Amino acid sequence: MKVTFLGTAAATACPLVFCSCPMCAAGWNRQGKDFRRRSSALIGEDTIIDLGPDVMTAAFDFGMDIRKIRYWLQTHAHSDHFDAGHLITRWADYASEGIQPLDLVASRETIRHMSERLSLEEPGASLEKAEWLEKLKIRVHPVRHGEMVRLGNRHITAVESMHDPRDGSLLYVIEEEKKAFLYATDTLQFTDKAMDLLKKFRLDAVAIDHTYGPGINGGGHLNADQAAEEISRLRHEGILKPAGHAYATHISHEGMPPHEELTVFARAHGYEIAWDGLCIIL
Repeated sequence: MKVTFLGTAAATACPLVFCSCPMCAAGWNRQGKDFRRRSSALIGEDTIIDLGPDVMTAAFDFGMDIRKIRYWLQTHAHSDHFDAGHLITRWADYASEGIQPLDLVASRETIRHMSERLSLEEPGASLEKAEWLEKLKIRVHPVRHGEMVRLGNRHITAVESMHDPRDGSLLYVIEEEKKAFLYATDTLQFTDKAMDLLKKFRLDAVAIDHTYGPGINGGGHLNADQAAEEISRLRHEGILKPAGHAYATHISHEGMPPHEELTVFARAHGYEIAWDGLCIIL
């Protein structure tokens, strides 16, 4: 299984437009691993996790052909993870050519909120109406916690997240050829229900929310200390294999040092810091 991180930042990206904190200054001055787009990931060449606002620039920079995507996993409908403007261009009125069918996996709540955002692009557009699904060439697969969908040669299992229960936020376990990867961004600590489900898997890698720096608390997300604790819990429970890899993503500037310093902290706590364009092979 090939996983490419198209973006590894939180909602504001990094550097922030007007900020001069140490992390943002590193982004302005060094760019490279200190420059972060909004979080999204590509599995192989045909599956995307979160159709966010920065996927096109990432695709060009990292040589990814978005036209090859056939499967789409959406964690939730917040604007840093879903850009309805990208989706509406699949409609024939935009004169796009060669549009291929696309399978979407998301919770019913997320689909409803995505539809609300889509209707702002075109009144009446919806992912809950058969005529619009036909116009957009999309097949929708609503899922709940614990449900599994097969997409191509992969199995996708939905896991609950407490990031935004009203939006039906989900995490996903992706299985392919005896390899398993958990994408767990935009989450608080794993719930008991989530842990009970995850105990059925032996993960080769996990990408976990790491929005705030050590000791910094914010709503709906993990800080660095909490992310380290959750990774340790996954290892202790045997969910993440002994040789399995853990990567931090969805990184904001709040309480964070530049990438090199943050990497030192992470390695001391048993995980790595992902960066835009990082490609891992499981």
